[in-house]
Amino acid sequence: GFSRAGKKTAQEMCDRAGLKGTLEVQGLSVDQQKALLAAMQEVSVPAPPTTQCLSPIGEELIRRGLDKEFQMDFVSARTRPSSVFSGHPFMVEAAIGYGGKLPAEGNAIILRFANRVPLMYQQGACAITECITNVNWKSYNLSQQGLPTGPVLILVHVASTNVPFTSESKDAIASIPEIEKEIVLALQDLGRELKTFLSRRDRSKLAEDRARAVCAIIPELSAKVSEIVEKPLVDTTPIEGKLMRKLIAKKSTREGKVIIELANYSGFEGEISAYDISADNAADAEPKADFVSEMDGQFTKVWKMTIPSKSTWQVTYSGKGGGILDIRGIDDSKKMVVDLDV
Repeated sequence: GFSRAGKKTAQEMCDRAGLKGTLEVQGLSVDQQKALLAAMQEVSVPAPPTTQCLSPIGEELIRRGLDKEFQMDFVSARTRPSSVFSGHPFMVEAAIGYGGKLPAEGNAIILRFANRVPLMYQQGACAITECITNVNWKSYNLSQQGLPTGPVLILVHVASTNVPFTSESKDAIASIPEIEKEIVLALQDLGRELKTFLSRRDRSKLAEDRARAVCAIIPELSAKVSEIVEKPLVDTTPIEGKLMRKLIAKKSTREGKVIIELANYSGFEGEISAYDISADNAADAEPKADFVSEMDGQFTKVWKMTIPSKSTWQVTYSGKGGGILDIRGIDDSKKMVVDLDV
């Protein structure tokens, strides 16, 4: 437990306890022992080197593993600095994920690990579960009934030279204040990041709803006005773009034809890519897709293009529509993707 406490640190402990460093331990009174113990808790001792005795999973591996398994909309991981309890070094890692393939109803999925080994049983008796329950998840925009509810996944990994299990079956971790503190701090940090993601998503959803209303109403108004004044129908795309000052990507389906139209009023003129994922193979697309792949009956079509400012680009193919449309290569704040079939 004193592997990281040198002469300077030991002297600081003695000074805080009001003791001389030359005193014999067996000669200390009960009050002096209490003062020394309190001083030892107050003095900051460097954490043990994790590469020598601990085996963390690592933030990158945690993120990649969870993303591959659950394909979530959001995933983040944290590795806390190493610490010590009762002379044993330990480290806490945690991760949180939201959306994707996670079930929308019910309690969050809890994944518990100790020294890279999953803990499959006695979840309710584990300190990890208790820590998750004690966090106020409502302040991070999640519903909570004991455990957080909704499409949420929480992973906690405790690595230590001596994991404090509750029994010889090694199914649950005992309640150790130092470990619980690190778990809660990691979860709170991840909770703040998740709250930022959810707030940004809600704002994007509101902006998308407004954009869908604009893109749906303006053409209708234009058609009615043209009919009344008996004038040719006016293309309203430039008006929509100028109102929002973004690159607007619209997807619609009419009479068995899927139409994807991009109008650039963002001021950005670099190369972008349109990703269209649906059950349609777009074999007769015009122009042809630069890349097509298929997985589980879903076709990913990719078109690459450069759209000059105040210009449009369009692709048409036979299909039923639906699926997901995404534009990459441009900042999220400069684009708006609208599915007019929703």
